[in-house]
Amino acid sequence: MTFDFTPDWQDSLATQSTDEGAMVSLRPLSAPAKPKAPPHPSNSELAELVHELFTEGTLTWDQLQSLSRVAELKPMLEPAIAGVPTIRRIAGLRR
Repeated sequence: MTFDFTPDWQDSLATQSTDEGAMVSLRPLSAPAKPKAPPHPSNSELAELVHELFTEGTLTWDQLQSLSRVAELKPMLEPAIAGVPTIRRIAGLRR
């Protein structure tokens, strides 16, 4: 079995007539919709992500505290910070 690829096959079909004077058009009538960027995450979604990253160990205590000082995230991260065990509240560089 063979397959012949011709990049302009749609154009050649569009110019062929099916009967006298009738033209076949394969192009859409309206322009395709432009892709949209995904919506921005809400502050609560960001706070959940920050808490999850800290829980899994990706963020250090210092980084968590730094992010909790952001005015938009502060009210949502305060409960998460209050629930952190004392043993995890270690300042310093992550190795």
